[in-house]
Amino acid sequence: MAEDFKPEIAELKQLSAPFIREENSTSKIMTHVLISLLPSLALSGIIFGGDALMHVGFCILTSIFWEWLYCLILKKKKTTTDLSAAVTGMLFAYTLPADFPYWKAAVGTFISIVIFKQLFGGIGRNVLNPAVAGRLATYFLFRSSFVYPLPVLLSSDGGHAETSLQSGFDTYGDMMLGRVCGGLGEVSVIAILTGLLYLVAMRVISLHEPLAFAGTVILFSYISGNDGLYQILAGGTLLAAVYFGSDYTTTPMTSLGKLIFGFLAGGIVCTLRFFTPIPEANLVAILIMNLLTLVIDRFIETKPRA
Repeated sequence: MAEDFKPEIAELKQLSAPFIREENSTSKIMTHVLISLLPSLALSGIIFGGDALMHVGFCILTSIFWEWLYCLILKKKKTTTDLSAAVTGMLFAYTLPADFPYWKAAVGTFISIVIFKQLFGGIGRNVLNPAVAGRLATYFLFRSSFVYPLPVLLSSDGGHAETSLQSGFDTYGDMMLGRVCGGLGEVSVIAILTGLLYLVAMRVISLHEPLAFAGTVILFSYISGNDGLYQILAGGTLLAAVYFGSDYTTTPMTSLGKLIFGFLAGGIVCTLRFFTPIPEANLVAILIMNLLTLVIDRFIETKPRA
């Protein structure tokens, strides 16, 4: 009898997370992510001026173009309509200075999309978060260009200054509102938290990883004699915790796995910041944990009872 019963099961389109059955599912999720990023986009335009909006748009368009061109040359199915390339480009742009050269940004989106996304098999198969890996590679290629302009709210004459982590003197209020130097979409804590609330309300992500990440940074900082609240508000830490640490493909699938990911990522961030000269601690921590994701999933996978 059992042999005669063969229910048809829809074939999964991905061999690894996210396990999405339809392309519409992917585009729906990515649409929610794009909507959640709009508060940061609006504030970046207010804080850094119209150039900020142009940079974000440029990174989105070049990311989509590189993905379209890659699929065209290799005669692969076009995947630009799933909006994942747009999300990668937008997140990549959010980590850049407002006056970052356009051609260098195009190189960065090429690295993100072609090398760290498509060459690994595309969405659902990439080992490293494409936006994070591409941004870190861009930093090492064009390190001298990563100087951050003053917000137009603070200076109409231009100029550059240190980020909150470099100076250590910005107020909590300024970091909440984004009146500080930093990446386009990482300086306003209020905007990032608004995006987080939206994603949780839409059930796109859970709070497990962001809370574990942020809580570990705060606790580790205070134990080591640093201001934990300052550390979580500065340096794009919340952008990493909310968006880079919640990527479906490169982070664990279970709630326990997400907690472990967040705890370890937060600990790595603090270790790099306080005890090493290694820059871009958030990005390095995320990539290290991306590589450990498979180990975490295998370690805590649920086995059926005998």
